Amino acid sequence: MKVIYVNKSNRHTFLEENEPTVIALGFFDGVHLGHQQVIKKAKKLADEKKLQLVCMSFFPHPKEVLNRDNQEIQYLMPMRAKQRVLKKLGVKKFYIIQFDNEFASLTPEQFVQNYLIDFGVKYAVAGFDFTYGQFGKGNMDRIEEDSNHWIKGIKVEKVEHDGEKISSTLIRQLISSGKMDIVHRYLGQHYQIQGKIHSNKNSVEVVANPYYLLPPPGVYEVRVSNGDNIANQVVLVTQGSPRIIFSNRNNSLLMDQPDIYIEWIKRLSAGRFTIVEEHASLFKEA
Repeated sequence: MKVIYVNKSNRHTFLEENEPTVIALGFFDGVHLGHQQVIKKAKKLADEKKLQLVCMSFFPHPKEVLNRDNQEIQYLMPMRAKQRVLKKLGVKKFYIIQFDNEFASLTPEQFVQNYLIDFGVKYAVAGFDFTYGQFGKGNMDRIEEDSNHWIKGIKVEKVEHDGEKISSTLIRQLISSGKMDIVHRYLGQHYQIQGKIHSNKNSVEVVANPYYLLPPPGVYEVRVSNGDNIANQVVLVTQGSPRIIFSNRNNSLLMDQPDIYIEWIKRLSAGRFTIVEEHASLFKEA
């Protein structure tokens, strides 16, 4: 998959190489089941029309730019992780548009012309709540009109689980409340993060890479992977500046590994465990 970072200064350099495409539009944080439905529909259409499947996302999150109270957005995954998932879903080209105040001020018609028509888009697929252009005035019901009937818009209806809309916001809320055992129902898999190992004589800790969201302090059952091998573990997420501490520091997966993946299975009862050293550097099952 070809990844292209686009901003107002370099946009014109990519126009000559464009060809007719089907594009999936969205922020796609977490690439949850709702996002996957959008991309699968776009891929099916691309295969039928024999066109290239393209995805377009934006960074940073629009709320980070438009939020006047400077509220920090908690991401579910960094851009590189998002790229890996999109590639598995069959995306051939991934545009990442720099979202800034100037981009946010584009009218719906300007966005469609400058970032869809100019990029060769013939069919645009997005969720029912996707908006574009200044103040989010553009939506999938008017994209054909905004493109002077050059682009056909396909709207994917709401994807639900147990009557609840699947969204990145909902998944963030579940993780932030420690409900790791049900996140997979919305994400399509258990939530996974990547981090770096820091060892000392008493414990093995992991510091999560940027743009991953950690669950609240508590004891959790996880699966740990170094890319080749997988092992079950129990970890503790600490208070304050969150750290992930392993109960079994002798696990071979934790030795001499610069990076590690943690798949969160469920939160365990704190009553089952006894913290045996200050700052929770070690703990054991009671």
